[in-house]
Amino acid sequence: DWKALERGLVQRAELAERALADLYGEGRVLRTGVVPPGLIFAAKGFAAHTVGWEPPLRHWLSIYEADIARAADGRWVVLADRMDTPLGDGWLIANRIATSEALANPFVGLGVRRLATHYAAFQSYLDGLMGWEGRLALVTGGEADPRFFSHAYFARYLNAALIEPADITVRDGAAFVKTLAGLKKLDILLRGAPDYALDALHRPGESARGAPALSMAARSGQLIAANAIGSSVLGYRGLAPFAHRLAETLLGEDLLINDAPCLWLGDPKAREQVRAEPGLWRVEPINQRTRATVSPNWTEDVDIEALLDLEGERYCAVATPPLAHTPCWEAGRMVPSEWMMRVFACRTRDGWSLAPGGVASRVQPGHPPPDLGFGKDVWVLPDPAIRASAPITLRDVFSDSHLRRTGRDLLSRVADELFWLGRNVERAEATLRVLGIALQYYLSGNRADAAPDVLCELIAIQTQTVPGTPTRDAFQTALRGLVQNPGEPAGMAMILPALRSNAIRARSAVSEESWRYIDRLCSDPRWHEDVSLARSSGLLRLITDGLGTLAAFAGSAQENLTRNYAWRFLEIGRRIERGMATAKVAERLAGRARETEEIYLRAWLKLSDSAAAYRSRYMMSTVAPAVIDLLVLDETNPRALVFQIERLEDVLSQLPADTPYRRPEHKKALALLTEYRLADAETLAAPENDGSRPGLHRLTRRTRGDLGQVSTLLSRAFFAHSDVAEAVISQAKQDETPPQSAKPAGGRNDAGEGEAG
Repeated sequence: DWKALERGLVQRAELAERALADLYGEGRVLRTGVVPPGLIFAAKGFAAHTVGWEPPLRHWLSIYEADIARAADGRWVVLADRMDTPLGDGWLIANRIATSEALANPFVGLGVRRLATHYAAFQSYLDGLMGWEGRLALVTGGEADPRFFSHAYFARYLNAALIEPADITVRDGAAFVKTLAGLKKLDILLRGAPDYALDALHRPGESARGAPALSMAARSGQLIAANAIGSSVLGYRGLAPFAHRLAETLLGEDLLINDAPCLWLGDPKAREQVRAEPGLWRVEPINQRTRATVSPNWTEDVDIEALLDLEGERYCAVATPPLAHTPCWEAGRMVPSEWMMRVFACRTRDGWSLAPGGVASRVQPGHPPPDLGFGKDVWVLPDPAIRASAPITLRDVFSDSHLRRTGRDLLSRVADELFWLGRNVERAEATLRVLGIALQYYLSGNRADAAPDVLCELIAIQTQTVPGTPTRDAFQTALRGLVQNPGEPAGMAMILPALRSNAIRARSAVSEESWRYIDRLCSDPRWHEDVSLARSSGLLRLITDGLGTLAAFAGSAQENLTRNYAWRFLEIGRRIERGMATAKVAERLAGRARETEEIYLRAWLKLSDSAAAYRSRYMMSTVAPAVIDLLVLDETNPRALVFQIERLEDVLSQLPADTPYRRPEHKKALALLTEYRLADAETLAAPENDGSRPGLHRLTRRTRGDLGQVSTLLSRAFFAHSDVAEAVISQAKQDETPPQSAKPAGGRNDAGEGEAG
């Protein structure tokens, strides 16, 4: 079975390649009527600007996927061709690794054919195109793309950089990505993002995040796009209605594997046939997979007759035949279910290769193939007539690779995400600490500590909605807002999604252990439970667990990450945010002298987890100069303000610089550190007649302002992505809704300074 499938699918991949080369080249199949012009010219993916290129592209397709199924009569049929963004290989590899480990004995005993040999041949092919010094990247649509896991997994497997469309820029006919070391040339781009998201000039009138004229880099021969922009014109069901005629014309042979019945609805006769058999056919866009299948009947919002008369060239009618069944476990019992599988082919030095395996999933009768995800791993057994050779592993492929310790190839976008990951981790910790201390005072504090004005003062450290009259109801409202209000900038409902987004987008640069801690914190269902003072003990347990998880993340980051640029930007983000948070707490709780000052100073010590250090040092009641010295000026205290500035200055000194002089952000941090080292606690604690402490106020306000400026300078120097095209800007200005930031909790600057968050 597999040998027959392999021959048929290799033939189909080559047919798609020949058809695309002819459509964008000689145009013989259009002139002779093998393929109707309406199918091609009406397709949104048709890249008209690539027609007649001289020299033509070497290859239009380097990767090909197909959804196939066994019909009830035993024949294999093709349900869909995947050519625009066919990078589901990550699912295949992840499935195989999981099953080979969980079912190791049968996997080894049966001699299941390995995937590594197939992908080693693909890697060798790519290496031959770009050489060892070339740069390979896989472009993904980002974390919002359902295929993001597959893209990230496959990129790591191939040792390719995982980038997004906004990371790319075109200069002098070549494509580049922005790294900490500047622009680095791209040689091969594996395409997991649709073509219109890569080149803003490919589909006029639609905004794109990619680099205008990216296809020009391909035309100049300085970039190999796999697959080429414009290949989606025959994707999904575009090839099916004319596959037999194309095989006879371009290959001179019959098609080995048939398609599920498919009619192109640009043909009036086909539309009449669909109208005559309404229960047999379903209507779908022909060149792209959509979640919503158009019904062949009248619906509330779609006039199918008018739609097909107006743009029938963009639709097809599909009749999936009855498929073979497989046993499935459902509702506690075994039931039969139709199934299909996705298979994966790629180009090698010797031609097309089909990965020996696939991802199987269930198919609902009368529905299109489902979206790919984790499914059942399909094993292919060895042919006993062929002598088995030692399986190739990736270790063999990369045995001669260069050893590297540099980190300057870190993508600017990934550095940006790591920076904000550090900041959002500290924001989450600051909010949890405030919530925890406030609840502890409420549950077990003495009468003075649990007074409404004290509780409201504590909770107001993190919330913009400062309670008016300090009452228990006002305290509970502010408490609920910090936990569940998605509009509260420092609230957990805003921080957790941003934290998870940062971790996902920077996952290639953090350890698996660190990722698990972030995932555990953000996925805890208790964040969605009702928040009230009546259930404050349960909320306090959640807060304690959250602080423990964040402490574990911090420890994992310190112990598991190499001290490269990825770690440095994570550390910079943490120190900036903790410094700003500590300065805000100092100003709020010790900014003025008052009769109940000892209550707030003790709260400050608990917030900073420094109460034990204070007691062991002074053995006396809390007084402002001693607390300020410990929490502001003590360079040995990891929670002190000066400690954050000192660590920040040290890490900034290790960032790449283009001149022998210090960078502007480093100079600002060094000047701020010098001011701290020249300050003394008695002066900072000295109050004026109105009770305010102007020395402490000046220092904390300058700290917040300077740290905000350091963040801004870092953003301009290292996080500025590729240039945005003027055409894209003009299009974006026409949109009613402004684009949303990927870091919803990172845009507010407490210092009032502008940040590129």
